[in-house]
Amino acid sequence: MNTTIDKKEIDFFSKLSDQWWNLQGLYSPLHKLADVRIKFILRNLERKKNNLDLSPLKNISCIDLGCGGGILSERLARMGGNITAIDASKESIQVAKNHAKTSGLKVNYIHTSSSDFLKKNKNKKFDLVIASEIIEHVNDRDKFLSDISSLSKKGSIIIITTINSSFISIFFSKFMAENVLKILPQGTHDIKKFVSPNALAEEAKKYSIFFDDVVGFQPQFSINSLLNKQIESFKLTNYPIVNYGLAGLKLS
Repeated sequence: MNTTIDKKEIDFFSKLSDQWWNLQGLYSPLHKLADVRIKFILRNLERKKNNLDLSPLKNISCIDLGCGGGILSERLARMGGNITAIDASKESIQVAKNHAKTSGLKVNYIHTSSSDFLKKNKNKKFDLVIASEIIEHVNDRDKFLSDISSLSKKGSIIIITTINSSFISIFFSKFMAENVLKILPQGTHDIKKFVSPNALAEEAKKYSIFFDDVVGFQPQFSINSLLNKQIESFKLTNYPIVNYGLAGLKLS
């Protein structure tokens, strides 16, 4: 298998592309998750810069893999980064381009996969490589990790956020989120693609990626948010039981 693209996954998200920037819609949890994802990214950018300022990504080249409608990409662009963002869904990329234009933001959105991007940009490498909420949707995780490594310089920061394969994670992220609370569309996740942080870290070593920072993203609920079948917010936690982030370096 020579591609990370899962056509069924791409078709699923393409059909929902008009929902990316509806703050109360199907992607509301991703908008709320963006806050803690940014905190995690900034925490690891301290490796590159001693003093964070209002433009902490200034002079940093970043690629956002599986960017969807641009929820995270726009936040990164607002922090001064030179952002390239790719997605295999043509519809999602068009939504992202339109929203960035409306917002007055410069993001290099490209409709492509990581493998195809590498074929056309063999020598292109980034200071910061982010794969957020995408590795649980790819067809070949090993190939995707290889692509991430190929996109990284020696010393680049690599950040992955995804879903644990624990029983608790499957219960909340699949059963509760899709079937009971219905805060995610049915069919969003395939539990066979969930992976634990320890397993993912081991798999990444094969490609000279060494993760040394792990954090959990814990959803917060209020009575009002439960009544409205929404997540109130997320907070960083030391327990990566459900949603988690891994960060580390490309060492060679």
